[in-house]
Amino acid sequence: MIVRDAEMLRGKIREAFRVTLPSLFTSQLFGLFGGTFLGKYFDLMRKQFPGLLIVLPGIMGLRGNVFGSMASRFSTLLYLGDLKPSLREKKVLKEIVLRMLISLIPIFILWGIGVLTGIKKNALDVLLIVISSTILVSFILGYFTAFVTIFSFRKDVDPDSIAAPLVASMGDFLTVPSLVMFILLIGHSPRLFRLFNYSLIVLFLVVAVLSRVRKAEFLELKQVFITITGLALLSIISGSLLEHFSGEISASGILSFIYPALLSSFGNYGSIIAAKTSTKLHLGEIESFINEESLTDILSLLLTSPIIGTTKVLIGGALMKLTTGAGIPGGVYWLLLTYPFMALFVMVYAYSLSYLMFRHDIDPDHVAIPLISNNSDIFGTIYAVLIAKVMVGA
Repeated sequence: MIVRDAEMLRGKIREAFRVTLPSLFTSQLFGLFGGTFLGKYFDLMRKQFPGLLIVLPGIMGLRGNVFGSMASRFSTLLYLGDLKPSLREKKVLKEIVLRMLISLIPIFILWGIGVLTGIKKNALDVLLIVISSTILVSFILGYFTAFVTIFSFRKDVDPDSIAAPLVASMGDFLTVPSLVMFILLIGHSPRLFRLFNYSLIVLFLVVAVLSRVRKAEFLELKQVFITITGLALLSIISGSLLEHFSGEISASGILSFIYPALLSSFGNYGSIIAAKTSTKLHLGEIESFINEESLTDILSLLLTSPIIGTTKVLIGGALMKLTTGAGIPGGVYWLLLTYPFMALFVMVYAYSLSYLMFRHDIDPDHVAIPLISNNSDIFGTIYAVLIAKVMVGA
């Protein structure tokens, strides 16, 4: 028994470092790319478009939630044989359109709450920016999600090990640059900005017609829609914290650069564990809460966290130095010391939530993964604020 357990742990560690770590690192590069735009234009957003800071965590989390759950769903369907491993499968386009629809309504809610809480400066422009960004990014991210999930499955690589972090981080990779692009476009030509907005809306309507989505198919995702909308409301906590403590985060320097990557990495760790747990639960491989194989999943992934945390700071610091000339502040060692513990907390939380929901007849693919991703954003934002206050104080 001990030999078998040791072999299983070694196998999980090999998988974590051979398959998942490259995926986490790649997704981190995506997040840091988006973070470079956020860090460079953070003060511009804070002063001219404060409403974007309110909705930013929600938008990032929304895309990770929507398409992360899509990746997990595709993975489960592929293993069950209910989805052909091909991008030409009709379900792929329909699912993308459905996820676009699911994404747009919470965007209006996030914007409306931001306005009601007093963040009214350039409010109409903020609304147009987030609508256009949602349509553009969702279309790209939808096909990226389908490609990653199907391609990994066809190559005999577990999609649950790589899809969630890549999808979430591709969302971060696209989200902040798209927001900055529209901000700069407004400054250059308000007329061109609105023309681009209308063109994207027309594109969305055309794709929706071509996909032939039926009302019944939309209603099948009712649980997902309710969950996503509820989480969008919950994400106001993250957005309010980000906007309220934007001064401290800006003063810390590096946190404004690594903020997207920081949130996405916690979401990645949680989503991987949730996706693995969901698949095992659907296949009947988990019979009780204390499950040895799931514990080794968490332990093996935990061993990658010091690498991810350290490279996040080093690469983020290099990008900050390159774009602003500022160096890494001394207080950043607090982040390096505490990052693995935060990752562990998120993974244990993800496993527990997935298990409990499945036992109460709630599909983790539809609810647990979006909830975990959203909660990870809240935990990550609180964590970033605390580290920022320590760094600024240091």
